[in-house]
Amino acid sequence: MIKVNLSSLVHADVGHRESIALDLGSLVFDDLILGYLKGKLNFTRVTYGILCEGVLNAEVEVECVRCLKEFYVPIVIELEDTIRLPGSDLTLEHPVRVTEDDWVDLAPLIREYVWLEIPSKPICSVDCKGICPDCGGNINLGECVCHERSPIDPRWAALRELLENPEKTSN
Repeated sequence: MIKVNLSSLVHADVGHRESIALDLGSLVFDDLILGYLKGKLNFTRVTYGILCEGVLNAEVEVECVRCLKEFYVPIVIELEDTIRLPGSDLTLEHPVRVTEDDWVDLAPLIREYVWLEIPSKPICSVDCKGICPDCGGNINLGECVCHERSPIDPRWAALRELLENPEKTSN
């Protein structure tokens, strides 16, 4: 939970502004783990709620698409959304609102913006060799020897011989 008290803005005139700085350590959402979350958020009272804007820096845990190892990737979140006032309905477009006691939990909003910034195919390193397609071992940890341990299926032996001796294929 990332709770912020917005009582000064809930009861303020349109145009009133307030800023807060975030410097949070490790955070765990339902399906995300952040190593840190830092930045500044500006809140402005608007007609139908409170406009939240800001730039946040974070580090999110992802899984490498090559070797399946978990690692942290830095992201920049450019946040801009309207927070509904107490009594308003929550919608998919506006997942947060101020509670009756003038607090707001920004976690659902930040979670959505983090998901938008996660790379679609994260790679832990440009030198990542991935996993062996046969045994599933991480090749980054050493050369895979599963081919030496397991004999080839006899039905594929003729093809293996063609690969090893290409001169036999020419007529």
